[in-house]
Amino acid sequence: MAGESSALVLLAGAKWITYLGLTALTGTVAVGRLLAPAAGDAGSGRGPVARRLHRVAAAGAGLLVAGAAARLYAQTWSVFGLDEPVTLELMRVVGIDSRWGAGGWRPQAWAAVFATVAVAGWRYRPRRGWWLAALATAGAWVTLPLTGHAASFPTVAPHVVQVVHGLGAGLWVGSLTAFVAVASRLGRERGHESVADGVRRFSVLAQGAVAAVALSGVVTAVLYVGSWRDLEATAWGRHLLLKTALFLTVGAVGAYNWRRLTPRLGDAAGTKALLRSARVELLLAAVVLLVTAFLVHLAMPREMM
Repeated sequence: MAGESSALVLLAGAKWITYLGLTALTGTVAVGRLLAPAAGDAGSGRGPVARRLHRVAAAGAGLLVAGAAARLYAQTWSVFGLDEPVTLELMRVVGIDSRWGAGGWRPQAWAAVFATVAVAGWRYRPRRGWWLAALATAGAWVTLPLTGHAASFPTVAPHVVQVVHGLGAGLWVGSLTAFVAVASRLGRERGHESVADGVRRFSVLAQGAVAAVALSGVVTAVLYVGSWRDLEATAWGRHLLLKTALFLTVGAVGAYNWRRLTPRLGDAAGTKALLRSARVELLLAAVVLLVTAFLVHLAMPREMM
């Protein structure tokens, strides 16, 4: 039991790193376009705002690669157990020869490498690099469910739902991450009215993304949960309830930011107040991603029937 718990923590931790990296990368790709009118083409690679945005993208791509490597190590450790030291040969077997590696992990690893190359090119060939980064980000979200619960279904519908769920979360939380990283600089360089304009653009994106996350989350629960009783009787169900409660809390903070703090934007004080509250929203969102990382490694109620 102790070994199973340790494996779960290791697998979930590695998946959390992947989520953090992919979310940040998704946000920078989106914000690069959202802020273009306000920041002199923030996605162009020119100016201090664009450089800071690129640093966030580079950090996201780095975490995505680190997450892929950590997941391979964690999966190898989980497969061969506590008594078997993890070697490069064992990692090769799991990553290349196993169905988990060949059918799911390898495409995700290639997407992570592609994202890193694209982000590096973004700095020197901005427009082409941005498009390549966007393509790599989309590829990473499409391949991510290949090693999750969705892969166990005979139809493609759960896979599509998971892609929508992840992409929605990435656009919401990731864009907020990128915006928080550049907002202060944007206010100093272009004036705080440009921050207000960027927030209005982000709010439209965030509302659509939150709706996509909520709807796809409901569909996922219907597909994965056998009965209402399973929500309380299984570890998967309890984690889902915790995730739902945290999601609603994050949404409440986001709604407060939108309704109460956005109208105050236009000067340094308004920007500071919004950023302070947005950081709380991001901290809670990171906890949601951590709970999700555990959730995807727990047995679905339908698998326990």
